[in-house]
Amino acid sequence: MKNKSIFFFAFLFLLNLVFAQTNNTVDLDDSVYQVLSVAELNGYCSKLSKVKPYTQAYIKDKLTEIENNLDLVENKKSVHETQLKIVQQYIKKYEYKNGFDFSKFTYRIDKSESKFPVSFDVSAKIDGYFSSGLYKDKSQNNWGYETYGTLDFCGDFGKNISYRTFAFLDLTKMALTEMGDYYIGNWWKATDDVEIKVDSDPTTLSDQDPRYITKWRNYSVLPYHYKNHWDGSVYYLGNVNAGGLTGWPQTHSFGFGMYGELHGTFFDNHLDIGVGRYNREWAAMDNGSSLALSSFAHPFFALDTTFNLFDCLSLSSLFGTLEFPNQGYINEHAWYRYEDEWQGTNPPVTDSYFFQNLFALAMLNLDFKYVHFDFGSSCILPKRFELGYMFPLIDSVIYQNSIGDYDNLGLFADLSINYPGIGNIWFSLFSDDITSFKAKFWEQSWCAYAYQAGIKSVFPWLPFGIVSFRYTKLEPFCYTHSATKVPWYDYYVATSYTNKGSSLGYYLQPNSDEFLLSFTANPVSALTLGFNWQLIRHGTDWGSGSVEGSNLYSELTPGSARIYKSKYFLLDGTYEWTNMFIVNGSYNFRQINFPLTLDFGIGYIYDWFTGVDTNGVKNDSFHYINDAEYPEINGFVFSLGFTLFGL
Repeated sequence: MKNKSIFFFAFLFLLNLVFAQTNNTVDLDDSVYQVLSVAELNGYCSKLSKVKPYTQAYIKDKLTEIENNLDLVENKKSVHETQLKIVQQYIKKYEYKNGFDFSKFTYRIDKSESKFPVSFDVSAKIDGYFSSGLYKDKSQNNWGYETYGTLDFCGDFGKNISYRTFAFLDLTKMALTEMGDYYIGNWWKATDDVEIKVDSDPTTLSDQDPRYITKWRNYSVLPYHYKNHWDGSVYYLGNVNAGGLTGWPQTHSFGFGMYGELHGTFFDNHLDIGVGRYNREWAAMDNGSSLALSSFAHPFFALDTTFNLFDCLSLSSLFGTLEFPNQGYINEHAWYRYEDEWQGTNPPVTDSYFFQNLFALAMLNLDFKYVHFDFGSSCILPKRFELGYMFPLIDSVIYQNSIGDYDNLGLFADLSINYPGIGNIWFSLFSDDITSFKAKFWEQSWCAYAYQAGIKSVFPWLPFGIVSFRYTKLEPFCYTHSATKVPWYDYYVATSYTNKGSSLGYYLQPNSDEFLLSFTANPVSALTLGFNWQLIRHGTDWGSGSVEGSNLYSELTPGSARIYKSKYFLLDGTYEWTNMFIVNGSYNFRQINFPLTLDFGIGYIYDWFTGVDTNGVKNDSFHYINDAEYPEINGFVFSLGFTLFGL
C-alpha cells in the first residue's frame, strides 16, 4: 500500500510540472503546417521539428514567434501585412473560451485556475469531398464522394497532459475498375507438394507455383492523390450486418473510425511523450515528402517519445502496432495457407493472419542555422514483446544480428542546406535492403532503396509564397519484403513496409520515379492557391507487360536466385507515364465569422504507356503503347470539398 501511495503522489507531481497549453496534436491536413514551413524558410521562426504532428501548444508558440518577428519588420509592405493577418487568424483559432463557441461548434468547461487544473471540450464538425473524372474515353468516366460527421472530446488533465478522442461516421462511394492480375511471388517454400482447398476445390500447389493479386484503378480521382478517411472496412448500405464488412466502397457505403491520444510535455519541454492513434510524418524535408514515415501513411497506434536535449540536438523514437489491409477483393487467394499447416481445416480467408506486425522507428536530429541532418533506423517485426526495438539507444540493425534475422530493417538519412530568406536544398535516402555495394549494385534487384533530391525557395512577392521542385526514385521491391517464417508463428507472415495495405514511406509504388514542381501562396488572407506539375513513371503491375517488383505486395520468393535478377528502369517491361497539371485552392469564411472552408481542385491528366520487345531483360529502347490492355488516359478531374465548424 505504501508503494502505491508513493507512485500516486509521484504521478501527481509530474502532472503539475508545467501548465497544460493543450498538448493535443493538430492533424497533418491542417493548412497551418504550410504556413509554418514557409515562415521557417523566411527565417520568421526557429527551426521546426522533423517529428510531426505538432501539438497545439507548439504551433501556438511558433505562430507567436512569427507574429513578433513580422511586427519588427520596418517599412512593412502589403505582403507583410497580409502575412501578419494570416498568422493572427491562426493564433485566434487555437484560443479557447468557456461555454459555447459557435465558430468551432464547441462547448468548453475550464477549471484552469484550480489547484488541479482540468478542462473538457466537446465539439462537432462536418466534412465533405466530391470528385469526378471526365475523360476522352467516356468508358473511363467515374465519380466518388466522402462525407463524414465527427464528434470530438478533448481537454487538459493537470498542468502538462492533454487528452483527446474522436469518432466519425462516413458515407462514401469510390468505385474501382479492375485492370488485371499481377504476379507477387511463388508460394512459400514447402518440403513437398501439398494440397490446399480454395472454395472447397482441392488444388495441389508447390513452392514453384505463382501467386497473383488483382490491380484496380480509381478513375474518379487523380492517381496518388486520394487517401481514404474511413478506417479499414465499410458496409455497403444494403448489407449493414455483422458479416457485411468489406474492404472498399464500390457502391454507396457506410464507414466509421476512431482516433485517440494522450500527450504531454515535461521538464520545460525537454521531454515530449504521446501515445495514441493518429497520422504522423517523420523526417520530411517538405510536407508529404518523407521516405521513412509519410503523412500519406494511414494512422496506427503507437508510443512516441522525443528527448529535446539541446536546441540543436534531439532523439525521437516510436513503437506501435500496424493494421492489416481488409482487401480480399485484391488478394483473392494469394494469402491462403497450405492445408497441412492448418491441421486439416480450411485456410483462413482474411489478411489479418498474415499482417500482424509492430513498427519501430528511431531518429537522431541535428539542427544548426544553415544545416539540418538526421538519420535513423526502422523495423517491421511480427508481433512479440521485443524490448530491444523499443529502446532508442540501440540501433535496430545491429540488434537484429543478436536475435536472428527475422525482421524487416531499414535505414534512412536526410541532409538539407538552408539559407533563411532564400530557401533550401536537400537530399534524402531510405535503404530498404542493400546487400552489397559491388559493381553495378544499382542494377541488382536485391538492392532495394529510395532517394530524393529537392529545392525550395520563398516567393517574396506573394504572402507565404513558396516554389519547390523535387525528384524521387523508388527502386524495384523497395518497401516490399519476402514472406517470413518466424519462431513465434506456425505460418508465414508478411513484413512489408506497409500499414493497411499502403506504404508507410513515400506514396509511390516500387519501381517508380517522380518529377514534382509545386507552388503555393496566399494572395489574400482568406485564400490559398496552389499549382502542381507531376510526371510519374511506374513499372506496370498488371497485364502481360508487368515488371517484377513494381507493387507493394511484390515478393522476392524465398530461396530464389536474387543475385541473378537485374533491373533496367523503362527498358525491361511496360511502364506507365502519368503527366498531371493541377490547380487547387481553399477559401476560408472565418474572416466574416462564418465557420466554413471550401476547397477546390482542377486537374488535367495525360497518361500513356511504353513497352519493349522482350520483358525482363535489358532492351535498347522502348515504344509507345495504346491498346485494350494498356489504354491511354486523357481527361480532367474536378473536386470540391468543404469543412463546416471544427478548428
